[in-house]
Amino acid sequence: MSQAKLVYRPTPNEPLSETIVHAVADTLGIDPVDLDDRISDCIDPDALDRLFRPETDGTTSPDGLVVFSMAGCRIEVEGNRSVLVTPSRGGSVATELEA
Repeated sequence: MSQAKLVYRPTPNEPLSETIVHAVADTLGIDPVDLDDRISDCIDPDALDRLFRPETDGTTSPDGLVVFSMAGCRIEVEGNRSVLVTPSRGGSVATELEA
């Protein structure tokens, strides 16, 4: 049985960390306030927002990848600010950075 993978993209003015919280909650079918994990327990949300902040002209970098786990999901953030959420099956995902 394959796992569902959902891709989310924040609006230009939405913090990436906020998109991730809502994406994880949506994937799990719960309200964001009901998540067992806070994003700050898993990764520094301010650093993540700064790392993937769009340029002043609105463009994003296609390079870069951050992978971490939150609330039983694997989160992959790509340079273009797309967020891929995959529910994990037991086992944790280590935080990874790639440039």
